[in-house]
Amino acid sequence: MVAPTRDDGSGWAERMDRLVRRIPGLGGYQDREGLRDADKLVRAYLAELLAGLGREIEPAQRLLAEAGRLDRLPSLDRIGRQVATLADRIRFANYGFAGVFAAHTIRERELAGLHDFDLRLLEEIPRLQSQVRVLADTAGEDQGFSEALQATEAAVREFERTVDERDRLARGL
Repeated sequence: MVAPTRDDGSGWAERMDRLVRRIPGLGGYQDREGLRDADKLVRAYLAELLAGLGREIEPAQRLLAEAGRLDRLPSLDRIGRQVATLADRIRFANYGFAGVFAAHTIRERELAGLHDFDLRLLEEIPRLQSQVRVLADTAGEDQGFSEALQATEAAVREFERTVDERDRLARGL
């Protein structure tokens, strides 16, 4: 599903304002000259948030290992690796819409679509974080782990789909 954009570009400033307010140090996001730097800041911020999610699993892994409950470690490790991979994809991705920067005609509607994806990713992180925490909390429990694992896997897949969609849109500019 592609993020909705308006044909007339209306609402673009409001979306940018929402994004700028959520990311520290990103006051110049709307400045066309600084868009590549802002893109890098957005990606670094999102990647750091994701890296933090991976670290939230580590205490549960240690407790399971110490208790000799090794059967759940592969599942937790897999989720940790998936989150780390997403963080790396975001952090090290091409700057996106680089061709737009080379040309002096920035298509604001398409750019607004990319900004929508940035905002969607930022808004999806708390949901993903909640799922990862529930998974970590239930790792040592007899009940609920399987359901928490399935919910976390679904949240990771949804986040990955959003990253994939943004990448496709950025390549198409």
